Amino acid sequence: MSRVLVSILNWNGAAQTLDCVSDLLRQQLPAGVTADILVIDNGSAPADAQALAHGLAGLPVALRRESVNHGFAGGHNLAVDRALDDGHDFLWLVNSDAVMGSVTVLAQLLALMAADDRCGAASPLLAILDQPEKVYFCGNFHDWSRLDTHRASNVDDARSKACRLQAQQWVPGTAMLLRTQALRAAGKLDERMFAYYEDDELCARLAAHGWHSAVAYDARVLHAMPRRETDRPAYYFYLMARNYLIFWHGSTPAAHRRRLGLKLLDRALYDVNRLYYRGFPEQARAALLGVDDFLRRRYGRPALDRHAGLRLRVLRALLWVPHLRVLRRLDRTA
Repeated sequence: MSRVLVSILNWNGAAQTLDCVSDLLRQQLPAGVTADILVIDNGSAPADAQALAHGLAGLPVALRRESVNHGFAGGHNLAVDRALDDGHDFLWLVNSDAVMGSVTVLAQLLALMAADDRCGAASPLLAILDQPEKVYFCGNFHDWSRLDTHRASNVDDARSKACRLQAQQWVPGTAMLLRTQALRAAGKLDERMFAYYEDDELCARLAAHGWHSAVAYDARVLHAMPRRETDRPAYYFYLMARNYLIFWHGSTPAAHRRRLGLKLLDRALYDVNRLYYRGFPEQARAALLGVDDFLRRRYGRPALDRHAGLRLRVLRALLWVPHLRVLRRLDRTA
């Protein structure tokens, strides 16, 4: 008998979360598998929390109400604690806006885990909600030498790379199945990050403890994606900039750490200057604040009602000309 705990976070999106729960209740489980669904309300407004509680009433679903937003990492870590304490074998993190591509997604993820007892994390393919034929995730791989992530272009490419780069593969948290045995060894999600990069960091930490990540290529989950990255809110750019530095500083293996701090700071400020160059000053200022907060070791929930320190603003300005040359050269060759 295997037990799965399914964790869903709600933050002011009760209607969407209730749709997700209905979708998950239709999943067909293999023989000998039971699944418990836990919805964690992550500090939603009272009206949304009430709507959520009303919609879940009478369903075989547990609801935990939190008075503050703990973020993706802190919210799901409440489920990690429960899964470990209650003896679940697996924990399935599911975004509240995820839509199952079939009634067998969980069964296919479990089959992948059953076939490989060192697989600590697994994901289905991820496709765009309004373009279900367009897969945007089929395999991610850390390239430590370049301090970058290589994203497979198609399933065949992903399969080939997974054979050669098993220890470098990582999977997103959108519909990530985790083996609790692996979590006991490697630890929980990094709450310093609040949201974004915590899935990447966890997979790197799992690999450091002898586990690996994998993809169930025949399973698919649909997920809404913005048409342009710059359509996202300012806090996204803050978190991505700060957590990019947290991740690469903390996870890069020793063999690739030469001049690491300088390389990462230059890349982070290049991204800030790229946003200014493309005409997105609000997002650029948020990203610069994220860099500054990393340097000052300010982690957790974002607070954007501040400015980056003067020294960092001066450094960003000094790097504007060399970064501009690169951006213009890229424009000419595009």
